[in-house]
Amino acid sequence: MTTLLGIDLGTRACATVAVPTDWDGEWSRVRSLVVGEPLRRDASDLERARRTETIATRLVGFAREVGASFAFVESYAFGKSTAAHTLGELGGVVRLELVRAGLDVRTVNIGSARKLLLGKVPRSDAGVACYAALRAAGAPFGTADEAAAFTVLNVALSELGGFCFASPPEAA
Repeated sequence: MTTLLGIDLGTRACATVAVPTDWDGEWSRVRSLVVGEPLRRDASDLERARRTETIATRLVGFAREVGASFAFVESYAFGKSTAAHTLGELGGVVRLELVRAGLDVRTVNIGSARKLLLGKVPRSDAGVACYAALRAAGAPFGTADEAAAFTVLNVALSELGGFCFASPPEAA
């Protein structure tokens, strides 16, 4: 059986969710991990690099622990509060280490992933809406970051013909 990972990149809270390809909607078969930490604004380059290394190492360790073969990573979403270069560095290191660990890594557009889950995506707080929809479906996630990781993974489950959550798109 193949296990898939969904990853929501973030330096303060990077989340990953693992689901077997034969998942049947039973939430007890879903595992997750949230790793990351805030740093002071004046943190040194060494502190920033170590945080990136720790996140990548923990993600690879989790992937090995659950026997993952594929990792689906959320495309970059550069918000006002996100330093684009920091997120880019993290994404590059995480992807590299996952590939070195033998995983097939693919990028998923978060907008498309949200549309699959919700049907109609609200203009604001789309991540909150995904979190609420998954919690209403019984998801045990304690953070919106885990919900975002699952939202990314939901696309992979859909493409592979597995159990997934999908809302019909609104009629035009």
